[in-house]
Amino acid sequence: MEHRSVPAQTIWILEKVEGVSTQMKRIQMIVIAWIACWTFVVSGQEYELEVLTAARAVRLVAESEEGAENLILPNVSSIDAKTAKELAQAPQSGLLLDGLSSIDEGTAHELAGFSGFVLTLNGITSVSPGVARELSTFKGRALVLNGLSTINKDLAADLAEFKGQALFLDGLTQVNTEVAGELTAFEGTCLGLYGLKIITEEVVRVLITWQGEKLSVRKEGLTKEARDIMNEHTHSWEVIGDVWASF
Repeated sequence: MEHRSVPAQTIWILEKVEGVSTQMKRIQMIVIAWIACWTFVVSGQEYELEVLTAARAVRLVAESEEGAENLILPNVSSIDAKTAKELAQAPQSGLLLDGLSSIDEGTAHELAGFSGFVLTLNGITSVSPGVARELSTFKGRALVLNGLSTINKDLAADLAEFKGQALFLDGLTQVNTEVAGELTAFEGTCLGLYGLKIITEEVVRVLITWQGEKLSVRKEGLTKEARDIMNEHTHSWEVIGDVWASF
């Protein structure tokens, strides 16, 4: 994946919250990345906030700078539904909340209402069926859940309902044929499974039926039998590398 970056511009802002002065760093950066058949421009504002309330979310959205494509909050570990609702009003193309460790259904519902293209929640390591169903209603292009290390058949089915172009589950280290089967129902163009350590012949026989265009997996994870199956059978997709390696 080709990418280029320009030096980040760092701005320190002093903000007084409940009588305590805190430093907030805003970073503007631009990265060009090719993702699932489209060019994704990442130029964003990154804030080093650890606690975010609904009121502060309103201010962040209001002060969004022209040309900043993403709102990035890597250190916020939890938010409630009210705060999520305010963040969902952000005008940026991407909402990157990789510091969140877990969310409930109400919060997932509000985040899914984000009108941008990309929603990333890479800090979340597990989701309930209700949360998975809510997130799958996100109407953007890419849903990124690379923190999930394992999912069962039902969760796979819920996540596969996402109607965008790209679903990234690069944190999964293994999937069985049942999970793979549910994921083949995903109707987008790019499926990210780059974290799979071993991809067996049985799993490949299932993945071959997926009708997408780009499958992000480690080629070295394919067993010899799996590679043979891929070579012997026609499939619509091509294998690509780690899309998110540059982020």
